Amino acid sequence: MYQINDRQIDFILDDIRRRGIEMEDLQLNLLDHVCCIIEQNLSQDGDFEDFYKKTIPKFCKSELWEIEEETINLLIFKHYYTMKKIMIYSGAFGAFATLVGASFKVMHWPGASILMLLGIAFMSLIFLPIMFTLKIKEKQNTKDKLILATGSIAATLVGLTSLFKIMHWPGASILLSVTLSIVLLIFLPLYFISGIKNPETKVNTIVTSVLILAGTGLSMVLPKSAPSLTLSKATVNYMRNENLTLNTIKALVKPDSLNQANIETYNAFMQSADKLKRRHH
Repeated sequence: MYQINDRQIDFILDDIRRRGIEMEDLQLNLLDHVCCIIEQNLSQDGDFEDFYKKTIPKFCKSELWEIEEETINLLIFKHYYTMKKIMIYSGAFGAFATLVGASFKVMHWPGASILMLLGIAFMSLIFLPIMFTLKIKEKQNTKDKLILATGSIAATLVGLTSLFKIMHWPGASILLSVTLSIVLLIFLPLYFISGIKNPETKVNTIVTSVLILAGTGLSMVLPKSAPSLTLSKATVNYMRNENLTLNTIKALVKPDSLNQANIETYNAFMQSADKLKRRHH
């Protein structure tokens, strides 16, 4: 059984700190676990440093600081993993339902509105809020948090605006104006200024900003739906057809050709024809 000396303990503790572990309790817990593994598995004449390097990767997937990050998430969010699963499943379902609903819409198949309603609702009201809640804790800079917040709000409003447009609900134009204002006046300037200063993200920032501007430009020229106008035209056409039918009956059917049993039916036709004629004019 290998015996670890004080110098080796200090070496392990310093290395744990260098690998990004800042919480003191977590440092000591990792130190205790590493020392136990080394003492139990390393022979007395074994190579300490080589065995230590092989031991550390057993505690993480890639980097040791991931342990501290997950520990913080678990301390902050008691249901962190549940929220993460809900985010993944809701995002996948929302994207799938929206894509299928759009395909149904193009093909004029039944169920398109329901699928798009569910898809956009899952994306806007479940996926994006949970993603924002989880991601905001990873940002240390206030500016990054503000960019993430405005971006999440803008993305949610984009989804809701699309839903209002598709379902022909009132208020779609107002919602679109609010969304464009947030994107163009708040999110895009913050994102562009923050990203353009970093040489590593400069190109991606420019490309993304151009795409955002193109998307907002297209959304501003979307045709406005007018369901009430379509309905009124259909109503007028219906009234014209009914009026034509009743006028034809009036021309073909004479009062003296009706027997006593059909007098009331004839009078009803005459009254309906007069009402439709007055409405039409």
